[in-house]
Amino acid sequence: MYKVVSVTPSLLLIEVIDVPAYHLLPDEKKLKIGSYLKISDDKGLALLAIAQSFRVRDGVQASGDAEPAEPSFVIEAQQVGCFDGQTFKRGGQRIAIPPTDVAVATADDLRMMFEGVEEAKRFSFGTMAQDESIRVVVDGDRFFGKHIGVVGSTGSGKSCTVAKLIQEGIRPSRDQEEDGILNNAHVLVFDLHGEYGPAFPGANRISVDNLALPYWLMNSEELEEMFIESQEQNSHNQISQFKLAVIENKRRHNPGLRKVTYDTPAYFSIDEVHRYIRNHNSATKDAKTGSLAILEPVAGVEDRHQLFEEICFLDKKTGVINGGPYAGEFDRFVSRLETKLNDDRLGFLLRPTKQAGGDYRSEDLGDLLRQFTGYARGGESNVTIFDLSGIPFEVLSIVVSLVTRLVFDLCFHFHRNKPEGAEAPFLLVYEEAHRYVPQGSGARYNSVKQSIERVAKEGRKYGISLMVVSQRPSEVSETIFSQCNNFVAMRLTNPADQQYIRRLLPDSVNAITDALPVLEKREAIVIGDAISIPSLVCVDELTDKPNSNDIDFHQEWRKDWLSIEFERVLSQLHKSSEAAAV
Repeated sequence: MYKVVSVTPSLLLIEVIDVPAYHLLPDEKKLKIGSYLKISDDKGLALLAIAQSFRVRDGVQASGDAEPAEPSFVIEAQQVGCFDGQTFKRGGQRIAIPPTDVAVATADDLRMMFEGVEEAKRFSFGTMAQDESIRVVVDGDRFFGKHIGVVGSTGSGKSCTVAKLIQEGIRPSRDQEEDGILNNAHVLVFDLHGEYGPAFPGANRISVDNLALPYWLMNSEELEEMFIESQEQNSHNQISQFKLAVIENKRRHNPGLRKVTYDTPAYFSIDEVHRYIRNHNSATKDAKTGSLAILEPVAGVEDRHQLFEEICFLDKKTGVINGGPYAGEFDRFVSRLETKLNDDRLGFLLRPTKQAGGDYRSEDLGDLLRQFTGYARGGESNVTIFDLSGIPFEVLSIVVSLVTRLVFDLCFHFHRNKPEGAEAPFLLVYEEAHRYVPQGSGARYNSVKQSIERVAKEGRKYGISLMVVSQRPSEVSETIFSQCNNFVAMRLTNPADQQYIRRLLPDSVNAITDALPVLEKREAIVIGDAISIPSLVCVDELTDKPNSNDIDFHQEWRKDWLSIEFERVLSQLHKSSEAAAV
């Protein structure tokens, strides 16, 4: 019925030569675009190929025939691997030429392809779209241990797929569930729209209402991104004096630290740094000595720390008192600092306080780390949902950068000092990643790109991996996506995104990737190091779903008029504003 008419390293041409007999086959044995074909030789070896396309070949009229022969069909198929009846391997060109048999791969053949995954490593979150009786099994260690890209347009089921991946990944064993013991899974989800809470009822949930992320945890890039305007003409002087002020203030408040740098995660007073810059902006100096002309030094304060205090300077006097070296130069800088410090929305960054009262200091670093690593005292959890929906957009990238870097530092130092055989691997999930790690090199995103790119390049050595999720993959930093070894690609309607993902995918299987724009909801192409063959997967249904369902506009519009209780809405709005100001 079938005949192989051409074999190349990347393409097979297979002709259906007995068309009437083919039409009599049951549906499960007929070919479809995306069907798997088994091409065997007489030594028991077989190639597995995916039907990519077909064309009609007109029948040739034989001499003396009144009518031409019935047309035949030629199928173009791409090779994806080979097996010997017991084991399956990707790639491989060991089959003898010419092959002796061509048939549609049976369900048993397809199941066998996933049998090579060790029992302890098996991870499954869906079935084959072509045959939902076949579970798609991937190597869980390779899947979660190597960075993951999850892409799909709005409405493709991307959020539910991400939730399903995490739910199955953290699922406890039967013994752990019966004994009420947490397993060793650690997942941090950066939730841009606040939609993942319902999918993880037992998760540790952090939002702007309960987040404490003191500014003194920021490194140099994050501090400058927040407080310095890089486009200003004197930005180099702003950076120079701001850096000096931060380092010296850290020394002032942390006398026990032997070495203090700009990046040391140690407490400093942003109010005192603000005064330092403000004093420089209005300072005068002695015309002869060049020293600052302070009217009356603050008693009990070292000379090098005088600028951190509320002080007055002598008025300028020709030949006696001149303007200071930065007098009048920091007008805009001072105004910007005051605006930030007085912005109640940034209270979680610039004015965080403990529940018992008082500011967070260097000795509280452990408690600050516990809140978003699932180790909160008495509230341990496998999953931490970091709700970013209430974070002001202008500091969103800084917050993501800071938390990412702190988790990386935790994993780095744990790995270097861990007990023998102990591991605590973390998965960081970045929803809508194009919003804060875009292509290009804008100064606003420098810190977050450096933090996430560092994890992408080095994280796996220290037990930290990424899941990068986006509906616009072509707008995400290519450095980050290029480090992903596994992809779950759902429907993509934008041609630029389709082309970008095809270029990034570790396998070139057009028979599957050409389906990107027409995939159904919850269908995904799974491809990468963790799976034996590129597969079109129907993702399992969820019990606990993210709050990401679309509103049925037309049905809602057809209902009776709904009166909005503006007083209740405004009350919640005011409460939210008050919480952010605490």
